[in-house]
Amino acid sequence: MDSKSPYYSKPGGRRVYGEHYLQLSEGKGDKPIARFGRRLQPFDTTTTHPLALRISTLEVADAEKTAMFNDIVSYIVRRAVCDLTPKNYNNWFMSVLRQWIKGETSREKLKELLGSSTSKISKWPSDDEFTHAILTFPTYYGNLDSGRCRMLLTELEGWLRTKSRTEEPVLPDLVNLDIDHIMPQSWYEHWDFPDGGKATFIENAAAQQLEMTGGKLSDRQQQIRQRAKAIPTLGNLTLLNLSVNRQAQNHAFSVKKPLFIDNTVLRLNGPLMSRTTWDEDAIAARGKKLAEAAVQLYPR
Repeated sequence: MDSKSPYYSKPGGRRVYGEHYLQLSEGKGDKPIARFGRRLQPFDTTTTHPLALRISTLEVADAEKTAMFNDIVSYIVRRAVCDLTPKNYNNWFMSVLRQWIKGETSREKLKELLGSSTSKISKWPSDDEFTHAILTFPTYYGNLDSGRCRMLLTELEGWLRTKSRTEEPVLPDLVNLDIDHIMPQSWYEHWDFPDGGKATFIENAAAQQLEMTGGKLSDRQQQIRQRAKAIPTLGNLTLLNLSVNRQAQNHAFSVKKPLFIDNTVLRLNGPLMSRTTWDEDAIAARGKKLAEAAVQLYPR
């Protein structure tokens, strides 16, 4: 590491940074930077490492370091959910670091710098932007790959547990769980509309093409597209055991619900037990609750 680098440690130098970097890169250890590294592993954001190392070697309480790391995670997660590019992260985080170490290296100053841009290439999305993305943008498959989506759902599960008197408050390892679309992507055969009608893949493809070209959709086509757009949003996503997910496959909610009851203890799935139907309105309502939780979990 270049001794002229803004994140070179004095006193202690490379030796001090080596210990912190090991915990950051492996996501293991007793320092706040280890948890930070573990949380961001799915996002492959090594561009945050210089800033993270500078935070980790500050002579402040671990709680203050954790709060700073939480702000960076919020910045990364919000931008990913909002489909904002990470291409400028190298320049952006180095710029934040250089400005930050020139003055008081406090959390408030770091938050100010992270939130200082209004440009799409570097802004920290607001609560309204974040909520809108959760409710309307495709999360999976969409703006998040499986690793990032699983991280988001896992952290939301952990957050929900802190808000209830659950018998199992400590979050278990959920890395082997499947991401499940409660209303499946291949819904055409088993998921009727409220009037009892069905749709086909070909109808959806035709309606999507018409929509993309600016054509006027019929009421039925609008109904089909509304459903298709709701399916990949966060409100329709959860975590399930792989074998349960395979058993449920594309079956109707009346088949999936008993499988949830028998095979899940997650807070993400608890509210599903009381439902008799699952449709676009239910997806939107659950999405709103998850958005409210996400805004608190990843504060701006």
